[in-house]
Amino acid sequence: MTSFVGRQAEVDQVRRELAASRLVTLIGPGGAGKTRLATRVAQDHADEFRFIALDSLRDPGLLAQIVAAELGLRDVPDEPTSRVVDFLRDKSLLLVLDNCEHMVQACGTLVGEILTAAPDVRILATSRHVLGVGGEQLLPVNPLPVPQVRNGRLVGDSSAVTLFADRASAAAPGFQMTADNQETVVKICQRLDGMPLAIELAVGWLRVLSLNELLTNIDDRFRLLSRGEQTKPERHQTLTATVDWSYELCSAEEQELWARLSVFDGGFTLAAAESVCDVDRFEILTRIADLVDKSVLIRASGHDSGQAVARYRMLDTIRQYGVRRLEQSGRLAEFRARHSRYFLDLGRTLASEWFGHRQLEMVALTRREHANIRSALESGLTHGDGLTGARLAVSLHFYWLNCGFFGEGRRWLDRVLKLDLPADLRVQALAVNAYATAGLGEGQSAVHMGQQAIGIARTLDDDELLWLALYCRATSALVTGDYPTAEKCYAEAIECYNRVPDPGARLFPPYAARGMTAAFCGNGQRALELGQMGIQYSAPRGEQWARAYAHYALAMAKWQLGDLDACLREAAESIQLHLRFNDLSGFVMVAEVLAAIAVGNQETERAAAILGVVERVWSEVGGSLLAGSEPWYVPHQACADHLRQVMGEERYTESFQVGTANGSSLAAAAAYVLSGRDRSGPLTKREQQVADLVAQGATNKEIAVRLNISRRTAEVHVDHILRKLQFASRAQIAAWVAARD
Repeated sequence: MTSFVGRQAEVDQVRRELAASRLVTLIGPGGAGKTRLATRVAQDHADEFRFIALDSLRDPGLLAQIVAAELGLRDVPDEPTSRVVDFLRDKSLLLVLDNCEHMVQACGTLVGEILTAAPDVRILATSRHVLGVGGEQLLPVNPLPVPQVRNGRLVGDSSAVTLFADRASAAAPGFQMTADNQETVVKICQRLDGMPLAIELAVGWLRVLSLNELLTNIDDRFRLLSRGEQTKPERHQTLTATVDWSYELCSAEEQELWARLSVFDGGFTLAAAESVCDVDRFEILTRIADLVDKSVLIRASGHDSGQAVARYRMLDTIRQYGVRRLEQSGRLAEFRARHSRYFLDLGRTLASEWFGHRQLEMVALTRREHANIRSALESGLTHGDGLTGARLAVSLHFYWLNCGFFGEGRRWLDRVLKLDLPADLRVQALAVNAYATAGLGEGQSAVHMGQQAIGIARTLDDDELLWLALYCRATSALVTGDYPTAEKCYAEAIECYNRVPDPGARLFPPYAARGMTAAFCGNGQRALELGQMGIQYSAPRGEQWARAYAHYALAMAKWQLGDLDACLREAAESIQLHLRFNDLSGFVMVAEVLAAIAVGNQETERAAAILGVVERVWSEVGGSLLAGSEPWYVPHQACADHLRQVMGEERYTESFQVGTANGSSLAAAAAYVLSGRDRSGPLTKREQQVADLVAQGATNKEIAVRLNISRRTAEVHVDHILRKLQFASRAQIAAWVAARD
């Protein structure tokens, strides 16, 4: 018998639930390891147990007969249920019913009668479908967690990788996990969703394939994983058989919805499913509930438009199976097109409201839908005239340019610009791509695209399009150090903004960028005025992205005017705002100011460390360091050269490496460069205590124990902290606390 790997936490949880409830159902998709978990729990249970496998039973009418036989009863009469119930009435044992999903109603009826008549019998069931019996305690059995590889180390729960290594050493004697192959193993486990059955089927191929070859072929998993152990139940001998079993348990309507939902990548909401799948809301809700009950869908919580919204996802194996079914029906292209149109509508809505009070909500929503967006872009650009994908790519300008995705945005927009585009769409694609290209350090290409965009926009008599073209052209000029052109284009962009009758939250006056230009020209007073104008515009509207750059302009202005304390306050505010958007380039700009101030204060180790942070963070942006631009790269290099000369190469390198070690994430980088800042803030004393515990990694339950408050009160405090600081995650609270230590 193969060894039991991982799942100790689940084993302990099942034991606790069985102590509190007489019926516990392990529910989850096929191949997740429900049977093995139930077997492990039963073997260690204090009472006698009986294990009854139902996978080979096809006639629900024979259920009680099979249970009776497994209990050792002979000469069972025509009414076996009553005999089973009578036999168990005074017994104290654990009854394990394995694989109930194909006869849920019969199992539910029998279980209900046993629980009523036999008070000392406990039942542990495994199923892909809930039994629906009163008092049933459901415990989801999810795939094994898969770690990440960071700096050559496995980070997170490694249960899936441990299972892979254990089974691989048996299948291919001599196999060992090493620093050289662990990343490949992690990728294989990720592609297999951490599903124990899929992992066990995959490792068998190591007898004939190398790890890299296995990874290369894993996408065609239904063909690859078609050779299983003949001793296993038929449904577990191949991956296809496992998923076929789940598919056959669904009604025709559920099968149809499963296939249509497979066009979503990364999950979906009820509203998205209703729009894309062409099913009435109330009907689709019922079908989704049934698919959740049958473990085809997994429900997760989400957050849209300030309201809690249920979100659903499929394991990738389940989704790929649905894609195959949809393709076989001849309707894959139809529903992929519907999917692309849905996300185009969403992208347009987000773009129309971006420069307003809902920015952080929209960032979170777009991040959640990133996988869907990529699928919609690919489909929308490769089918038909490609304009659906093109319009989606340009509508997501805020995401590419403001949230740290220059490289990805540029790749999509390069494809867009190869299409035959209407003039207005070409202006948008050229302008947004000019901005992204400038951010990646290809200044002259950005200038050329920006000029093209302005030229076309001027022929269209559309101030909104001209605003976009001028703004992006100005940014390319600023990056290349052409300050006169940047000032001229930003100024005209503001004029365009003022001429738009109802700009809403679609566009904004670039006061902050104009203030940055003034600061680079050495005009601190003008930079101060423009930065303040940027704050005055953004603050009342709840807009935060442009405000981050206004604080940056003010930081440079205060620095030039000799007010270092004010400069540091403005820099800290700017960094906190950039952190919320994962705006890597914006963070780096402010960090450069802090490095220069540290040099001026003769804090050489700190200055060198900040330069290390900058280079580590910028590596995530891609392209030339600091976009290779005169305003940022030249001072950066001069600062580094000065520090090397003053400190010596060895001391400089040591301090620089301290910075790179603290730049592993934007939150860590922000916490490091702001270290030593004042702890004052908007939180109450109790909220500050809670925030400190969150920063230490405490859960809400642990916070409640430490502070002698209820768990609900702890949850409320954490929610208040998130709202006050306008954060979206506990990690941001931790960074905020660290920045004030």
